[in-house]
Amino acid sequence: MKLKDIVHFSNLDDLPAIILEKDVKNICIDANKVQKGDVFLQLKDDEGAQFNMRKALERGAEFVLAANDYAIKNCYAIRNPRRAFAVMEKKLHGSACDKMKIIGVTGTNGKTTTTNLIYDILRGAGKKVGLIGTLGAKVDGDFIDTGFTTPDPDVLHEIFQKMQNQGVEYVVMEASAHALALEKLEGIKFDVAVLTNITQDHLDFFGSMQNYEKAKFKLFSLLRSRLGVVCADGVDMDKFCKFCQVPFISYGISSPSDVFAIDIKQSLDGSRFICNCNDDVMIASCPLPGEFNVQNALAAIATCSALGIDKQTILRELKYAPMVEGRFNVISQNHKRVVIDFAHTPDGLEKIIKNVRTLTKARLITVFGCGGNRDKTKRPIMGKIASSLSDIVVLTSDNPRFEEPMDIIDDIIQGVDGQNFFVQPDRAKAIAFALDLAAQDDVVIIAGKGAEKYQDVKGEKRAYDDYSQVYDYFRNHLTVVEGVKTSEFKR
Repeated sequence: MKLKDIVHFSNLDDLPAIILEKDVKNICIDANKVQKGDVFLQLKDDEGAQFNMRKALERGAEFVLAANDYAIKNCYAIRNPRRAFAVMEKKLHGSACDKMKIIGVTGTNGKTTTTNLIYDILRGAGKKVGLIGTLGAKVDGDFIDTGFTTPDPDVLHEIFQKMQNQGVEYVVMEASAHALALEKLEGIKFDVAVLTNITQDHLDFFGSMQNYEKAKFKLFSLLRSRLGVVCADGVDMDKFCKFCQVPFISYGISSPSDVFAIDIKQSLDGSRFICNCNDDVMIASCPLPGEFNVQNALAAIATCSALGIDKQTILRELKYAPMVEGRFNVISQNHKRVVIDFAHTPDGLEKIIKNVRTLTKARLITVFGCGGNRDKTKRPIMGKIASSLSDIVVLTSDNPRFEEPMDIIDDIIQGVDGQNFFVQPDRAKAIAFALDLAAQDDVVIIAGKGAEKYQDVKGEKRAYDDYSQVYDYFRNHLTVVEGVKTSEFKR
């Protein structure tokens, strides 16, 4: 395929005719992976750009496209390399996304659960459906590890093409704020765009909540979507309405909405509620506990109703929806209950603790840490939330990355209220310690990692998961351990 046929139209005037006639078979964005004949695309105009461009040419790149040519032979400047990358990959993969209905879900929390619920309902309606998100991508049980919540355009459009070739009609995908800000989704038109909420996260990247909000709102422009579905409980609706350019359906529990729930009944085994969907009243149940999961269910109801799925199918699939790994998963053993959840933001942690608190007869023990080399401002906030809402808090390591675990924990402690906390940087030991502390009917929340199967330490992803630690503990402890020396862990 010739470059002129795949490059974004706004870049055509920047390139000489001879380059536009060049054939393009593969686009590479990593200079270390360039193969002979590739087109190399330099996404960042930074201090390493010239080095990468020269390296790509040395490895056999046909030519290089970047925001600046730096007077390097066979390097050509284009206006927006990131946008060009997304559109070029789309066209190289046959514009497969245009041949399927795409549902995108964005928001700080709830994306994974909401996409899975929509996926399950559509499959239950007999549709062939693909799913792309934090837990990877899947089609009819086939799993693809993507590495990101929203994959880079080369991976994303390759997945779209595979799905389209397998007869997929609908794709349900998570649309991260990073992907929207970095224009990874350029050229994709979403049939339905869902916004679950906007709360503090990723300020290390966005710098301010205003920038973070704007990134999320980009999904609701005329160029990117046809219909919006938005949680009135989780978004500043006045701001949203100023940015939103498409018709939308609102959903919620406490705010006036088109789709809403009343008479909510909760237990650790799930939720039951009366739903009014655009004046169509139904009794719904879902095996996912927590008020926020009722909101996620409402998002799925609103979306699938808008797509024409009948009420009976929606209610049936919600009732038998499978567990979403790492999202409010309950493990019961030996009169103790453990909740594993991905909650890694202040809002997410507050919601999971408050929801579990309403369902707990005895004490609530929370185990959590914060990720390294990420937004440091949320650490003391999360310390305050956990200590004020829990009976006991065990502070531990999450994904420390290139920070020292104790430095992260010390940041969390700055916000802790009172002395109801213990410190154990080793996450496996922290979980065992919390379970030792737990008596009959206590609930232990293990927050932050959810379904992750690794810990990111000094650039190495070491095999680890919270589930294995919990099950190993219960296998080895048939009764509550007496005489725990808690002083070993006290700060």
